[in-house]
Amino acid sequence: MKGITLSLSDPAGETMLPIFIEKGFKETPTPNIYQHNDTILIAAQPLIVPEEPYKMPKTPRPYPLDYNLLAEKYELEYIAVASRHWAQSGKPSLTAHPTGNFGKAMYGGRHRELQYTAPNPMRNIYNRLYDAPPEGFQISLEATHHSPTEFNVPMFFVEVGSREEQWQDSEVCEYLVNCILAGMEETGSKPVAIGFGGGHYCPKFSAKMNDYAMGHMAARYAIDLLTDDLVSQMIEKSQGPEFALIDGLKGRQKRKVESLLEKTDLEIA
Repeated sequence: MKGITLSLSDPAGETMLPIFIEKGFKETPTPNIYQHNDTILIAAQPLIVPEEPYKMPKTPRPYPLDYNLLAEKYELEYIAVASRHWAQSGKPSLTAHPTGNFGKAMYGGRHRELQYTAPNPMRNIYNRLYDAPPEGFQISLEATHHSPTEFNVPMFFVEVGSREEQWQDSEVCEYLVNCILAGMEETGSKPVAIGFGGGHYCPKFSAKMNDYAMGHMAARYAIDLLTDDLVSQMIEKSQGPEFALIDGLKGRQKRKVESLLEKTDLEIA
């Protein structure tokens, strides 16, 4: 079984839920759990990522749901999080990314902990975003950031951004829903890679998604935070990567990443 989750407190999630229902998801005896064929849709009441920096809600625990319990109950291979994306630029966008904190947990999760992710399912959905995107929308990966971090079931975000106008646009949200569902039906796979360097929107890694399935990505701003443990987490929680991609690192940062990678079996591509 495969999983999708969204938040009823997220305007994009609120827009997408009736679209998923129109696509065939039916209510189950469990409130806020829907099913269509081999896919489970989980509607969370709280925001999946806390809205205020450094203010993790005290309840529920684990926040926002016990995805481990749900994954075990429904035998979920992974969960795709259908969500809103916010960017200071306000540009219309469609994005995908793994989650985790290389440093302090600014938006939920635990400090210096990464969430298990699913590189090939994320790749399959991400590549569908290019099929016929709404006019004016930018498509890109994002580097690993924000929560969740604590669940054993692999998760990744697929988002529509970057303002209320896009979050409440039913046509745009339907496009994202269609890409999620179509991508989840695909079974193709590519070698898994993790990434180091570049900007938050990962131009090099985004361009490599025809050849690789990207797992965790540490943007340039996170390189100084890297440790042996975090690189080990990038590997362990990216489902067995074979390659490491490096984008534009120089000097001390390049030497640091090369030194960390020497202790691994990854091939630098």
